[in-house]
Amino acid sequence: MIKSFKIILPFLLVIPFAVSGQKGYTYLIDTSKILSNENLDPFIQKLSTDSFTNFTDKKAIPKFIKKQLDAIAHDFSIANPNENYRCCCMSSQKLPARKLQFLSVSNNVLAMTYLTGGWGVSSHLLLIRFEQNKIVDLWTGYYSNEVNGVADIVKYLNERRNKKEAFNTNIIIL
Repeated sequence: MIKSFKIILPFLLVIPFAVSGQKGYTYLIDTSKILSNENLDPFIQKLSTDSFTNFTDKKAIPKFIKKQLDAIAHDFSIANPNENYRCCCMSSQKLPARKLQFLSVSNNVLAMTYLTGGWGVSSHLLLIRFEQNKIVDLWTGYYSNEVNGVADIVKYLNERRNKKEAFNTNIIIL
């Protein structure tokens, strides 16, 4: 027993340093900030004033954002609009968990809507502000409208922002 303890102890002491010393960066979600819509105004401002380019392919998600979303959501798998995804509880687990509906990117903001499945289909809106290949702010919520442009998102957010539980319940789901 003592012999095995001597072998395991060095690993237990090294693992925390190895994990904390990893290169890279993962944005930490501030649930309270999102649920209270504290960071929504700056996003609405950026969505209203920035110049955006719309995309229909998940490959347009900047690689550093996709990598950080993978870390946050433990695999942010997403299908393109014309591809199958896990739309229901009977879908193959090999399919992506999400389906892209709308994607638009400016110099430092990403706006995306996508579907998730399970017992029912849900629409999500994800807003990300980034600087120097790092996510610096994130807001997410449920979304129920069709999107043809960033102006549709701004209109939706402004119409619903003061309604109780308009965008989220008490949980954040990516």
